[in-house]
Amino acid sequence: MSEKSIFSNLVRQPDGAFSAVYGPYLLQSALQPIFHEREDGHLQIAAFKGLIRAGIGDLPSSPAEFFQAVPEEERAAVDGLCRSLHILNAGALGRPHAALIVGYHSGLYGTQAAMRQEEERLRLCAHEAGMPFEAIACEIREHPDDDPGAMAQFAARLHESGFSIAIDDYTGEDSDLERLERLDPQFVTFDTAWLRGFAENSAGLALLRVVVGQFAQKGIRAVVAGIEEPDMLDLCREMGGPLMQGYLLARPELAPTTFNIAFPFEGEEDAWTSAEALAAGLSPAAETRVVRPQRQFGRRGV
Repeated sequence: MSEKSIFSNLVRQPDGAFSAVYGPYLLQSALQPIFHEREDGHLQIAAFKGLIRAGIGDLPSSPAEFFQAVPEEERAAVDGLCRSLHILNAGALGRPHAALIVGYHSGLYGTQAAMRQEEERLRLCAHEAGMPFEAIACEIREHPDDDPGAMAQFAARLHESGFSIAIDDYTGEDSDLERLERLDPQFVTFDTAWLRGFAENSAGLALLRVVVGQFAQKGIRAVVAGIEEPDMLDLCREMGGPLMQGYLLARPELAPTTFNIAFPFEGEEDAWTSAEALAAGLSPAAETRVVRPQRQFGRRGV
């Protein structure tokens, strides 16, 4: 699949959702809300996390299995195709103040050419979706074999284009502090296991409050993922109100989603420029929809 043909793989379903076909695979976009809680206790969407769903017929394939089946020379383009799905589907929700966090496969963007192609893809897709560039947070996951300098250069280039940056699995180690300096993220997701262990005593909890506050002062929104038990809600409130994501709050849903009905848009602030508290629970809706594409996506048909 060539870089120029990436949008030819996109199709629009009768219900308005975007999907894509890659070889025998149907690719669909699942979105999971990330919440904050207003002062009146109202649960409000601050961001979405984009999650790819791949399958052949009725047989689902995990993201890891799917990407393993993609030839190495096409992985960057397919990785970009998946992000395009998330951006188009998030844009179709019409929530201009909600951010979208999209992940990156490590090692695909280590050259100037790859960085430039990805920047162009993001710009084109953001324009098609009607999303502000800063509302798209590129989650850069670093692995031991990655070149830290190249990742920092990639993040800097995305920043210069107006996009936001996110990192995950934060544990406060020296390596994480270095990542903060190199990548200058606007969203930081804590490692859930580390967070639980660190918050077992009052001293650890007090330090977490300090970290969340320091992040907010720097324009960084802390995120706690994997919220599945009510005690995690209390922990997040005691931490000072980081953003929260998890099945207890809302399960991922395949686009077009019911989130505008379950969590109506009202008085939202830009998630990428404000730092507030959050959290509460609602009955989650499971992702169940699988629909074959009906017609091809085109530049004039968005």
